[in-house]
Amino acid sequence: MQSSIVQKVLVVLTVISEAQKPLTFSEIVTKCALNKSTVHRLLAICIEENMVRFDPQSKAYFLGPRVFDLVKNAYSGFDIQAIALDEMVSLLDRFGANVTLGIPSGLEVVYLRILEAPHSLGGVQRPGMREPVHCSASGKALLAFLPEKVALSKLSDHEFTQFTPRTITNAADFLSCLSRVRDQGFATNDREEYEHFLGISAPIFNYVGEAIAVLNIWSVYPQHSIKDLIGWSGELMQSADRVTDLIGGVKPSEPMH
Repeated sequence: MQSSIVQKVLVVLTVISEAQKPLTFSEIVTKCALNKSTVHRLLAICIEENMVRFDPQSKAYFLGPRVFDLVKNAYSGFDIQAIALDEMVSLLDRFGANVTLGIPSGLEVVYLRILEAPHSLGGVQRPGMREPVHCSASGKALLAFLPEKVALSKLSDHEFTQFTPRTITNAADFLSCLSRVRDQGFATNDREEYEHFLGISAPIFNYVGEAIAVLNIWSVYPQHSIKDLIGWSGELMQSADRVTDLIGGVKPSEPMH
């Protein structure tokens, strides 16, 4: 079947968006595997529609403002709570533990939605509740995927208040913890804010690979141990990945520096 003009426009936009550096006309022709006259016509259409812009000085092509407007409009319209709800319910049914959805707010995590387990012994997390990042699994999962210099800047004035003997109390230890979170893909909280509460969190990413929310499973000790929760981490990460896919997000492909 002959490719439609829409398909060819998408090929051009994909080539430009995936390039490691701005491409010239001849480079675009090579990467698209289309003839010069077709690429010239497609680029003219894209420039007219503000999907692509041309820099006369470098003679290179960039994505245009309309592409970013489309993405911004899509993100401003979705409700992360509604999108994540099915995965939250699935986790609740599977493990019988509390499930929460959190987002960053400065150096705190704000919980938007709480699904409490039927046999929960009572919880401290409620919608709108905030937790410091250094003693919560959610906070660690949100900060771990920031570039290290950005994380250091954010933590420069942070007070590492000690809540229990297990609380991380300094930036160096916290950064080491974030490195482990990046390696394993999820974060833990083993009674670091409250003596009996423990949890695991996995990040949800946006279209540029930023962690914008977390799914969290939490319980109480000794009803569950941190080893129990870590055993659930695979399913938790899969749920977070599915929410990432639903909002058009991408997981970071390279380590943060």
